[in-house]
Amino acid sequence: MKKIMLTVMACMLVLMPFTSARAAEKPLSSGVKLTQSVHNGTYTNKINNIQIDLKDSYTKVGIGLPSNFASRAATTTIANRDSIEGNRVVGAINGSFFHMEGTLGGFPIYLISKNNEIYYGGIISKDNDAYVNQPIAFGVTSNGLAEIDSYNVNISLNYNGNTYSVSGVNRQRDDHESILFTPQNFEAVTNSNPYGVQYVVETASPVTSTYFGQSLTGKVVKILPYGSTASVTIPKNGFVISAKGSKADELQSVLVGDQISVAINIDEKWKNSQFMIATGPMLVKDGARYITMSTTSSKATERTARSAVAISADKSKVNFITVDKTSSSKGMTLVEFANYIVSLGYDRAINLDGGGSTTMAYRNHGSNNVILANTPAYGSQRAISTILEAISTAPTSEAKTANFSRTKVGTLLAGTGSQVTVNYLLDSYYNPVAIDSSKLALVSEGKTLKINGMTFISTKAANDRIVITYDGKSVGSFPVPVVDAPATMTVGGSKEIAKGTTATYTVTAKDASGNGLIYDASMVKWSVEGGLGTIKSNGIFTAEKEGSGNIIATLGTKTVKYPIKVTEASVFTDLAVSHPYYNQLKFLAQNGYVSGYEDGSFKPGNQITRAQSALIIYNALKLGTNTVTNPNFADVPTSHIYYKQIAAVANAKIMTGKDKDGKTIFDPNGKLTRAQMAVIIANAYKLTGTSTKQFSDVPNGHFAYSYVQALAKSGVTTGYPDGTFQPNTYITRAHFGLFMYNAINLKK
Repeated sequence: MKKIMLTVMACMLVLMPFTSARAAEKPLSSGVKLTQSVHNGTYTNKINNIQIDLKDSYTKVGIGLPSNFASRAATTTIANRDSIEGNRVVGAINGSFFHMEGTLGGFPIYLISKNNEIYYGGIISKDNDAYVNQPIAFGVTSNGLAEIDSYNVNISLNYNGNTYSVSGVNRQRDDHESILFTPQNFEAVTNSNPYGVQYVVETASPVTSTYFGQSLTGKVVKILPYGSTASVTIPKNGFVISAKGSKADELQSVLVGDQISVAINIDEKWKNSQFMIATGPMLVKDGARYITMSTTSSKATERTARSAVAISADKSKVNFITVDKTSSSKGMTLVEFANYIVSLGYDRAINLDGGGSTTMAYRNHGSNNVILANTPAYGSQRAISTILEAISTAPTSEAKTANFSRTKVGTLLAGTGSQVTVNYLLDSYYNPVAIDSSKLALVSEGKTLKINGMTFISTKAANDRIVITYDGKSVGSFPVPVVDAPATMTVGGSKEIAKGTTATYTVTAKDASGNGLIYDASMVKWSVEGGLGTIKSNGIFTAEKEGSGNIIATLGTKTVKYPIKVTEASVFTDLAVSHPYYNQLKFLAQNGYVSGYEDGSFKPGNQITRAQSALIIYNALKLGTNTVTNPNFADVPTSHIYYKQIAAVANAKIMTGKDKDGKTIFDPNGKLTRAQMAVIIANAYKLTGTSTKQFSDVPNGHFAYSYVQALAKSGVTTGYPDGTFQPNTYITRAHFGLFMYNAINLKK
């Protein structure tokens, strides 16, 4: 590749202040941790940051590739495949850019090398709007430290004492370029177009790899001239030089049988590197924003998901950073992203593929599986061509810590037990340790807790501690405060209960800190004072005798009395004695004027129907049904359950039918308004007269005016406090009963 001088795009804009909140930190290995936070800048963004300490002897950074170089795979797929004992992938991030479609779909675009071997030669764009327009890479150099810097790949060709530069290796040829194709090319043929010249060279031995520092010498065995469309196979023991334009002109004197040598080199800082991956643009240099592409291009100004890798000034700290683009995370422009990274104090940073490729993954505690840390922009991971990996080489060792849960957590009442479950074990390096349940045990540090396997029971008031051991060694502990009585205790339940009914009572017990005391419900001892009834161990009281007394609850050494009153039994299950119309409805029920439903309820709040009101009028007036005349209501056949009662009320001219579609109907299921109720009751009890009280919503001329006045004159109704009667409001069963009671008692 040609050496391209790095041009500095210094940006002197004032950096915006940044704040981050709700940061959550999770260690992934001895030298790696994940921090997740919400960043509040111009917009709210969700940030994931994997911090890697290369000074840790068990920590390194590596590169992950799909198993088939011509394919792509999800970040977690590659990471989990690479994670094995002694090489645990504990964190990962998407790598550099790749071709999304076409014949090169899935292939990387830029240079990738590992242990000096060139996996892909890569190209560099000449467009300043492109992400990668300068040769800059991230990698780990031969000294084991991280690097973000420019690189210079120098491929030279020696022929007949002259040296010529070669533009690239194992990639497609462009205008005025010469490309070296080795057997490690992703295809067995060059696939170069016919507008150049191709030189097939065979070496003395097979070429099994392509790497920096490599020299190859061989003889030209075939030359395909300009215009040739023949497929050129790369020899296993050799290479091909494909040249076009001015680069082809340099080699026009080469003949079959001539000797050609090539040498592949890279500048010293990258030579023998553990790996390097070209990407861009550079975002931060020397702690300041430094973006090596046009910041006004659409790629830079788009607010989207971003990913980057950053390093410290001493090159021992590496950070994988992602910003999500979701409904709750706006995403960042490239300038915002660079400014954010600067605010974190990193020395250098370089952009990775972003948008839908932005992926962060980590090893979840209790497992070696790598799972997603971020939310991908399109809801699921995109298959990509490279990833960067945070790796722990620490071998799995003895258990150090336990993740556990308890059935009961808090201050316990003496006699209460709790079961402990160990969810997983971790060693000192956060590697999961397989659990052998026979090696787990609980120990009461203060010897006040009775242990039975993984269950303990508190025996007396004390501040004890449970120690969880594995193979005889402590892997965790927790305090167990125990008291002999709650600091505060209250009883809850009905204060007034009708005779013959039941009510449930509960206890609320708290410790000295105001938190709920932990105890078994069976530990509450219930009793009744006053001989009012009986109470079960579950707090259900049955009222058997009218009067006043107490429900008594005892928990530990504390006793609380709760005053109650047992009242007479209600005539209906859903009608409390305290109901404002209880006495009136009780009168109607006891006299057989009203009855409830089969379940014993009255449903006082339900709106009464015309059939129900006819039945009550019939009962109250004791109308006979032996000589009723069929009023011929179309909707009340003689088989109707209330036919005789409705006919009797109609015969007495208390209620009438109404016309509908040329027929006379009674509308037995229709609701009754207050105005209609006034007409019925006035007719039933032959009420007349005009009251001095006038209702604002029943003016003279209203169809029910005289009937409402008759009720008011007779004292059956007083209306509402605001001076209205609300004639169009549907009347409830309770209110109809009230009016009937008033009318009946006036009649008497």
